[in-house]
Amino acid sequence: MAASSHEFTVLHAPSFVKFSKSAPHLQSSSVPDLISSIYGLSPSKSFRWSGLQVPSLFRRPKANVLVTILGMDGKILNLQHSKDAFQFNLDKDIPVIDTQRVVNNIESEFGDKTPLIVDLSADRTVVDLRSHHPELFHSVPATLTKMSEVLSEGSSLTNSYNLGSLNITQDKDMLLLAELQLIQEILDVVSLNKHLVTDSSPDFYSLSISGFQAVVDHYGEQSEQARDALKLLTEFLNKMTETFRRLYSDSVVVEVITLPGSSVNIGRKSRSLMAEADNSGETFAQRTNLAPEYDENYSVFFNIILWMMIVLALATYAICYSMWHMDPGRDSIIYRMTSQRMKKD
Repeated sequence: MAASSHEFTVLHAPSFVKFSKSAPHLQSSSVPDLISSIYGLSPSKSFRWSGLQVPSLFRRPKANVLVTILGMDGKILNLQHSKDAFQFNLDKDIPVIDTQRVVNNIESEFGDKTPLIVDLSADRTVVDLRSHHPELFHSVPATLTKMSEVLSEGSSLTNSYNLGSLNITQDKDMLLLAELQLIQEILDVVSLNKHLVTDSSPDFYSLSISGFQAVVDHYGEQSEQARDALKLLTEFLNKMTETFRRLYSDSVVVEVITLPGSSVNIGRKSRSLMAEADNSGETFAQRTNLAPEYDENYSVFFNIILWMMIVLALATYAICYSMWHMDPGRDSIIYRMTSQRMKKD
């Protein structure tokens, strides 16, 4: 595949996050740094890309949603449905885009406030849903077998979208439908827990969709099923974007990465949902064996104490120096009694 078939599309960004359509190609290794910069966090020193203008210091997006679609040429996915959408060519320079760097940046700044971080990926049988709030997603099915039962219900996306030739009884179709249903389940859970949306810490969603590649590999790129899967994905992503915009009052950035074949993957090293749930009684620092964090007022107290010690030391030195060189003959309170004794003697 040519490098130009990899695409990085910004479906939505608030008015204070500005992109330049004339920007050069974006390296896949720079995606985590770009997302960190959007949050107003410090990227790595090597990050250089002119497509993002300097973000505002006073206004930062509340959330970032990164959707990765495997097995798709970005040229065929027409997601530029609004005037604020941007599309950039993505050059592959690393095999895996590690979103853990974004998570680390968020946790280093807001770890004590437990930001909402959701990481979703699936293979042919098991769903891997990772979150810092595992108690929220206990009701979300963890296997595709259970997800097939959900898709059979009247409230699933099978009744909200036109599936065309896609069939939930076919394993290849089932993976794509299950992944989209899982994203919808996550949106439903977050919508019911709006206190996580309105808090002061940023939220990050990394959602991987590999079902489209399974459909294309099985039926072929020019098949009716592939065309219907593309149509379904386009409609779902547009509605998903609108839902996130409504949840976060437009303060959200939604990006889509299209990766043809399996040449580049998205991943991050973290514990599974069940591992997080088993350790829910421990703090994040205890689970990850991090050193204790300094209080946010540490620098203030440090500077107060430091300069107070310096001022006191200089004042003490000045007083001692002036007393050492003081003239005893002067009519001062300190030497008045001393002079009288000298005269009597």
